[in-house]
Amino acid sequence: MAESSFTSADFHNVVHKQIVQAVYETLADGKIDWDLIVPFLDTAREICRSEFREASRIRLHTVRAEGEDWVDAEEAFLGIAVADRDTGQDWLSETYWLSDVAIADRDPEQARRIVAALERSIAKINAWLAEQEKAEQKKGGPESSEPPSLPAES
Repeated sequence: MAESSFTSADFHNVVHKQIVQAVYETLADGKIDWDLIVPFLDTAREICRSEFREASRIRLHTVRAEGEDWVDAEEAFLGIAVADRDTGQDWLSETYWLSDVAIADRDPEQARRIVAALERSIAKINAWLAEQEKAEQKKGGPESSEPPSLPAES
C-alpha cells in the first residue's frame, strides 16, 4: 500500500485474500509454517498502529465511579482506549495506576528517576496553571489557551 495508513476498513479488501490463500496452503500442508503467519502478524500490527494513531484516547484520570457517583481516586491513573474507526466501539480499554507503572520493573533506581521526571512534569503543569490564572485575572474569565504539547513520537 502507498503512504496512507492501513485501516480496519482495508482489512477485507487486502487481507481477506491472504487469509483464504493461507487456509488453502494450511489444508494442503497439514500445518502452519511460520512464513504463513508472519504476514498476518505484520498486517495486524499495522492495523493496530493505525487505530492507535487515529482513534486512541490516552488520559490521566483522577476520579472513579462509585455506584452512581464519581469520587476521588486513590491516586492518578492512566486510561488507554482505542475505538474501531468503523463502528466507534472500543476494542481496547485499559487503566493503570501510575504507581504500578512506575514500579513495574521492580528497579528502585528506575523508580527514583520516574519520581524525578514526574516532579518535573508537575512543575510544568503548575506553571501552565499559573499562566491560566493570570490570563483569567486579566480577562475576567477562563482562558482557552492550549495545554502543553505532547512529546514528539520517536
